[in-house]
Amino acid sequence: MTLTVKAVDAAKPREKAYKLTDAHGLYLFVSTTGAKSWRANYTTGGKQKTRTYGLYPAVSLADARKAHASAREGAPAEVVAPTFETVARDWLKAKLPTLSNGKHQIQVENTLERYAFPLLGSRPINALPRSELVAVVRAAQAGGKIETGHRVASRISAVFDFAQDTGLLQQHGAAGLTRVLIARKTKKPMASIPAEEAGALMRAIDAYEDSVTRLGLQLLAHTFVRVGELRGMLWGELKEKGAVWVVPEVRMKMRIPHVVPLSRQAQAILATLRKMSGDGSLVLDSPIHPGHPLSENTFLFALYRLGYRGRMTAHGFRALASTVLNEQSGFPHDVIERQLAHKETDAVRAAYNRAEYLTQRRALMQWWSDWLDSATRGEG
Repeated sequence: MTLTVKAVDAAKPREKAYKLTDAHGLYLFVSTTGAKSWRANYTTGGKQKTRTYGLYPAVSLADARKAHASAREGAPAEVVAPTFETVARDWLKAKLPTLSNGKHQIQVENTLERYAFPLLGSRPINALPRSELVAVVRAAQAGGKIETGHRVASRISAVFDFAQDTGLLQQHGAAGLTRVLIARKTKKPMASIPAEEAGALMRAIDAYEDSVTRLGLQLLAHTFVRVGELRGMLWGELKEKGAVWVVPEVRMKMRIPHVVPLSRQAQAILATLRKMSGDGSLVLDSPIHPGHPLSENTFLFALYRLGYRGRMTAHGFRALASTVLNEQSGFPHDVIERQLAHKETDAVRAAYNRAEYLTQRRALMQWWSDWLDSATRGEG
C-alpha cells in the first residue's frame, strides 16, 4: 500500500526512528526529532547504500516519487536539497523546546538569524563548502566578539549534524568549526579558601560588627546557595515550619525551583533574623534601605574587611562546600550535585514534594553544618 499525503503529515516522532514505505523501495524516514526525509536503499559494488531525496515538506511526496523513478531508470535524480535556513528552522523546532530558559531560546534563534541566514540561508545545504562556513564564523568573531563567534560556529555545526542525522547529508564539513577561531578566555574560578582555613574564617565572621551582614554570611556558609538566591530570600519561602526553604525559579540560575533543607544551625540563624525583621517580608532586610535586600556586594566587601580580599568570595562558599562534601562526607556525588543546584526537577510541586535525594540531602546539610561548627571550634 502506497503512502498518502495525509499519512505523511500524520507521521509523528517516536522513541526510535522509523520508516513508512511507499512503493518501489521509496520510504519516508521519520527521525526521533520529527524530521521527515525521503530515502531509498540501493546496492552498488556489493554494498548497500542509501539515497536521500530531500526533507519533507520541502520535497513533496510527488516530487520524491519523480526523483526516485529517475534514479531507478539511471537518470540523474533532479533533487533540490533544502536550503540551510529550511534545515535550520527544522532544527530550531526540535532544539528550542529542550531549552528551559526563554532568554536562551531567543538567543539561539537570533544568532542564526543575524549571522548565518544572511550569507547561508538561501543556499542548498549540500552546496556549502567549509571555506564559506569558516568565513561566516570568523566574521561573527570580528571586532573582539570572541564568545559570539563560538556560539555561531556551534549552532551552524549543530544544523549540519541535524541534516546528517535526518538523512539529508551523508557527511559534511561543519565539524570542529571552533578550531579556526580565537580561543575563549578561560574563566578564573571564584576565590575560595582551602578547607583547613574554614574555621578561622567562621570565627572572623562571628566577630563581624554588622549583625545583619554577619548573620547573612553565616547563613550563606551553612546553605552554600548563590548570593542572588539568598539576598532575595522571603519568609514566605520557608516550608515545614522553617525546616525547608524552596527558592523560586525566578532567582535560580537554571530558572528551576530549588529545595534547601535547613540544618538546626541554619534554622537558629533564621530565628535570630526573624526577631530583627519584624513584619517585613525579606529575611535579609537592608538596615540602610529598609524594604530592600542587602546590596549585591555587601558580603564581598565584608570579606574584604575581614582580610580575605583575593582569597575568598561570597560564591566561594559553594566551592568550599563542594570540596569538603566530595572529599570527606561520604555522600554520593549525585546527591551533592543536586544540592548545589547544578540540576533540579522541573516544577515547584515536584521540587518540593518529590525532590530527588531529599532524605539524603537533609542529612547532607546537617553534616555540613556540623562540620562547620567543628571547624570553628578548631576540632578535626
